[in-house]
Amino acid sequence: MTAGDVIARIRENLGTTWRDAGYRDTFKFGGPTTQVRGIATTAFVTLDVIERAAAAGLNMIIPHEVTYWNDRDDQSIVEGDPVYRRKIDLMREHDIVVFRIHDHMHVQRPDFTYVGSARAIGLDPSTETAPGSHRFVVPETTLGELAAHVQRHSGARAIRVVGDPAARVSRIHLGVGYATPPVRADDVDVVISGEQQEGDGAFDSPAYVIDAAAVGVPKGWIVLGHVVSEEPGMLEMAEWIRGFVTEVPVEFVPAHEPFWVPE
Repeated sequence: MTAGDVIARIRENLGTTWRDAGYRDTFKFGGPTTQVRGIATTAFVTLDVIERAAAAGLNMIIPHEVTYWNDRDDQSIVEGDPVYRRKIDLMREHDIVVFRIHDHMHVQRPDFTYVGSARAIGLDPSTETAPGSHRFVVPETTLGELAAHVQRHSGARAIRVVGDPAARVSRIHLGVGYATPPVRADDVDVVISGEQQEGDGAFDSPAYVIDAAAVGVPKGWIVLGHVVSEEPGMLEMAEWIRGFVTEVPVEFVPAHEPFWVPE
């Protein structure tokens, strides 16, 4: 089958209207006539992902995020970069075709990124207050214990936590990627999210949490990082695609958390 055939089936099974006008969900390398031997889903098209996908016989990569390190995948701003040249050469060598799925993944219901993120950090779906609310009420615990639970389940190396580790918490609002819910909401104790600016953003959450702790208001913020928060959704994506693409293998090839902490 061709890459165009794969995308046509994704569009047919999406359950919502496909928007052709967007710049994200398009071919980033190769095109619709490329013959597909296997499909890899991932967060980012890194050189390592390309190598591992090719080694597994998967030449169509469907990432959630970018290939050329900028949201529009504008190759003109990196075309003189040796890292860019290596990536292009490697994809050409392995007959890779790349089609990004971002905007349409987020309009799906349920949104795979939230389903995957909740699963990866150990949030029980039965504790969600309403389907698709991304709000969970768990048995009361401390912020420190909750953060340790999240780290164990996710396997993340470099999550960050703001707030008093002894604060008693139970009401969680989950965000993914840049979609960070407001930590100051009255009915939220802890926000667990991908990332946010630490200052000069829409609302300076770290500074607010620190001040809340100073006056005894139990607030916390657990920062997972973009890949840790959203990549588990690409496992959900792979399982979904397997339901209607049976001619070739479909596998999840994780890009993995990019951050580490010194010993």
